[in-house]
This record gives sequence, C-alpha cells and structure tokens, in this order.
Amino acid sequence: MTEIRKSKDILEIGSLFQSDTIDSPVSHLLQEINQRKSIEKTLIEALNKMGLGQFSHEISLGEINEKNEMKLLTQKAGITSKLKNKLPSLLNYFRESGFPITGIHLKVTPRATSVNLSPKSSESELIPMTNGQNSKSAWEELLKNLDVDSSVHQAVKKLLKKIN
Repeated sequence: MTEIRKSKDILEIGSLFQSDTIDSPVSHLLQEINQRKSIEKTLIEALNKMGLGQFSHEISLGEINEKNEMKLLTQKAGITSKLKNKLPSLLNYFRESGFPITGIHLKVTPRATSVNLSPKSSESELIPMTNGQNSKSAWEELLKNLDVDSSVHQAVKKLLKKIN
C-alpha cells in the first residue's frame, strides 16, 4: 500500500478526480481499488483452473498487509481444508500473474447471527418455554407490574397461558 503525503496546497474537488494528478488521495484510492479487483479476478481464475471454481462465491478477499500476505475468508471450514492443499499452487498462480503475494492465510469467519422475526415464524419459536414454579412465579410477578394496555402485558399473559 502506498503512503499518501499530506499537502498544504489547496485543491479543488474536481482536481482530486483527475487521472493525471499523481499525488491525489483519490487517485491512490482508485489505484488500490483497481488492484484489489484485479486480485479478485485472478483468484477466481485460479480457483477455476484448480477445479475449485464452484467455491469462488464462498471465498472473499480479506486484508493484504505490508508484507504482501493475503487473507482469504470463508464461512465454511470445509472450503478452507480444500484450499490448504492448493495454497502452493494458488500462490504460484498469483506470482505468475504479476502479483507479488508472499503468503496466503485462510480464515473461517463466523456466520452472521440474526433473529428471524418474519410473519412466517410461529409464536412458539419466538416465546421461550419455561418449566418450573419459580419461572412461572417470576412471569406472574412481572405481569402485575406491567401496564394492562401494553403489548408486553399481552405477550406475558399469552406466555402464562402456555405454561399452564
């Protein structure tokens, strides 16, 4: 990654986007974006050549550090195990394509966790079922302290009906 030098010169916004302005911060960003796109394209080509093209949509390009070490990210551990055997070939492919990549690291990223509150969800999926007198007493105590017209009051009331 190239280092951007700060300048005390006043620049017009239009001059930031001119391709002939070498020291423009925007031109540095555009170069980085274009290089990253080229690396991603080369990654897809390499995966296709190695017979792993079906996984190209599951693998994303992560950070490339100052030592030109690249991270590949996926959410599936099975893909990383398949890629581990192909790392020397993949590294060689990048070097032959003109990218000075010195190493490739694989990382399994966690899946995004979200609660599905779509209308298709049934109430039993959304309401935790509890057993035992202590939990029932706690829900009843909560119900006493809630405003009768509130939606929470109605929800706790339904919950208590299911527990009984």
